[in-house]
Amino acid sequence: MGPEGELTNETPAPELPEQLSGVAVVIIIAVGVQTIIMLFIFAKRQIMRFTLRSRRGPHVSVGQGGVKSFRREIDRRLDYANHIKHEPKLCREGISETVPHHFRMLAVDKITELDTVIARYDAEFVRPAGANLRSFLIECLAGPLVGSDPKHVHVFCDMYEHARHSYKPFGRIEFNNYVNILSELKNLVIHNTQHKPDHTKSGTPSHNKPVNRPRKRIETMPTGNSGVGSTIIVQRNSSTILVTQDQELSNSTHV
Repeated sequence: MGPEGELTNETPAPELPEQLSGVAVVIIIAVGVQTIIMLFIFAKRQIMRFTLRSRRGPHVSVGQGGVKSFRREIDRRLDYANHIKHEPKLCREGISETVPHHFRMLAVDKITELDTVIARYDAEFVRPAGANLRSFLIECLAGPLVGSDPKHVHVFCDMYEHARHSYKPFGRIEFNNYVNILSELKNLVIHNTQHKPDHTKSGTPSHNKPVNRPRKRIETMPTGNSGVGSTIIVQRNSSTILVTQDQELSNSTHV
């Protein structure tokens, strides 16, 4: 209808969509990130749970529930266990020379005699099991092997590596040469031990020292009426290195 009562076909204009405010956008993003994090934590816990169930052994750490100092001591000993090494005696008494690598095994076992003599010179010059022999003897040039020619030491180390690692033959002749050089080094160390100066060079050799190695306590025990003492280097609560009179160095480890 017109202005006097007629109907009009005019329709209302469509409204514009409301835009989200900045605060709403931030809230939506935060909720999404939080949901993702919660799903990740839940999935990780489930994976660890099934992993522990499928693994053989205890599901808790050693010493759990104990006092803090006790747990720390357990962890320290477990860490130190990775550094424990032992050099067993290869050649037993009574083995025939016809056994393959007989002289090689004798040569490797003979090195304990030199270690024993050097250990009697000073407790700081104790070669740990598995330590590099060449670097250890080079460090001993300022102590037990003072006065020795470094070339002589290198020749001895080359013969030792020949006996232990080389594919070339190592027979009686090579073994006799090895024993001769070993005897010269032992005699030099014994001479330096008897004429050791009052003021020796301070400092501890840094040959392959393990982590958390226990402190040393040195004792001297008499052996019968001979008046000769055997040096015992007791490593507190972990290992004992015994230097006996018959020139044998034995390591016993208690963990």
